[in-house]
Amino acid sequence: MTEAQPVIDFRLRPFSRHYDSGFSDAMVHRFFSGFGYDITAAATDRSYESLKRELDEANIVKAVLPGRKVYDTTNAELFDYAANDPDRFLVFPFLDVAKPDEALDVIERDVVERGAKGVSIEPLGGNDVRFDDERILPIYERLQQLGLPVMATVSAFASDLIDNTIPRQIHHVVREFPNLTFIASHAGWPWVAEMVPIAFMNTNLYLLADFEGTRGNAAPELRQAAERMIPDQVLFGSSFPLGPIAQGVRNIRDWHLDETEERKVLHDTAARILGL
Repeated sequence: MTEAQPVIDFRLRPFSRHYDSGFSDAMVHRFFSGFGYDITAAATDRSYESLKRELDEANIVKAVLPGRKVYDTTNAELFDYAANDPDRFLVFPFLDVAKPDEALDVIERDVVERGAKGVSIEPLGGNDVRFDDERILPIYERLQQLGLPVMATVSAFASDLIDNTIPRQIHHVVREFPNLTFIASHAGWPWVAEMVPIAFMNTNLYLLADFEGTRGNAAPELRQAAERMIPDQVLFGSSFPLGPIAQGVRNIRDWHLDETEERKVLHDTAARILGL
């Protein structure tokens, strides 16, 4: 497999105004060291120029920029940042599902009108909204009608206390909305073992292999899933700035999948979801 193969990074948080203030140096260093990475220039100096160099090194042709409520990012600041390289950056506007009516308005204003390719949600994190909460089902229904994917933050890091019902909540959603493309960031870690069979039974569920998925303790399960059970449902994401971009790509290549399966993880499945 050549290094020139194009790659799509499905989860990259650039240093826009609120991401810059939300990701402290201590947090960035803790994640890099926790997963055994050397800190990169892009994560240290926080400049667009350094980020561009790392993206170029990894041959990232598209990068999805999702909003996150936990850092108070605004869709406007992400669109402004994406203007640095509109051919490469794709904004997934954030929907605050704790405010369903407002979220439906955001779909029309920041997604439909601006031609965004998908949305980002974060039901957890202290807002007392489950993934399968009845209040947000109309949001899923509207996204299904529009054929737009939803990327959700699904992991132990997303809530104050670990909630072991999360895989069951996701299963409810993907089964009730079979035509909704649902992307689980972090592959639902630490519940990856539960998320893989849910994806196997529901082909509209995709698992994002980002920092703990490419090299951490979730990697063996996701590597096996990409090779056998769900080869069309595993995506790559760097989770920058909590992980390196180029090294993340090399981690996937170190899985030693065959050429077709590796290309799916690094590019083809993401391109299909994004309609590229």
